[in-house]
Amino acid sequence: MAQGRPSIPWSISKIVIILLIKNHLIHSIMSQVSEIKCPSCGKWSNWTGKVDERCPHCAAHYEAGRLQYAEENRMTAARIKENSYLVIKDTDDPVVQMFKQFVNWLRWATFYGISVVYVAIAVMIIVYGLIML
Repeated sequence: MAQGRPSIPWSISKIVIILLIKNHLIHSIMSQVSEIKCPSCGKWSNWTGKVDERCPHCAAHYEAGRLQYAEENRMTAARIKENSYLVIKDTDDPVVQMFKQFVNWLRWATFYGISVVYVAIAVMIIVYGLIML
């Protein structure tokens, strides 16, 4: 037994070493650059997975549908942000941002809650009118 080091059975240490080597190999294989076949020209090229990436051969987008979806999401998020009662700025403190998000949520929850009450009252008036006929 070596001094200052606890004894580990050889079978456990071998298993640990094998698992570490296997994990390193899997990580090195998975971190390689991906390739994608262009839907327009059919040539293979390197791909980093970015939404707006183009083919170097024909300059077509690899995934036009994904690009359009991402652009729509960005526009929707910008529209929601600009329609907010309190505009949340990136320079705001995180606590202030959370407070503004809560106030904006409270505003819309109040609006929809009052709308539901008005609809419920209208339905009750209609049902009462039909019963009294």
